[in-house]
Amino acid sequence: MTEPQKGSHLPPAYYCEEKHRLIQEFVEANHVLMTLLSEQTSAVIDEDPDFSRFDDLLHMARERKDHAKYALIAHVDQHHC
Repeated sequence: MTEPQKGSHLPPAYYCEEKHRLIQEFVEANHVLMTLLSEQTSAVIDEDPDFSRFDDLLHMARERKDHAKYALIAHVDQHHC
C-alpha cells in the first residue's frame, strides 16, 4: 500500500473557524491566568503583605480557562475537527 492510500480512510483536513476561535479563547484565558500567577509570585518575592489580593482574580481566571478548555474539547468531540 502506498503512503497516500494508507490515510485514505481519514476525512480530508479542513479549516474549522469555530475550532480556531475556541483555541484562541483558550490561549487567551491561559495567558491571563499565567500573567496573574506571575504577578502574585512577584508580590510574594517582593514581600508584599497583600499578595492574597490575587486569589479571587486567579479563581476567576481558572474558571475562564477551564470553561474555554471544555468548550474546545466538546467542539472537537462533537465535530471531529
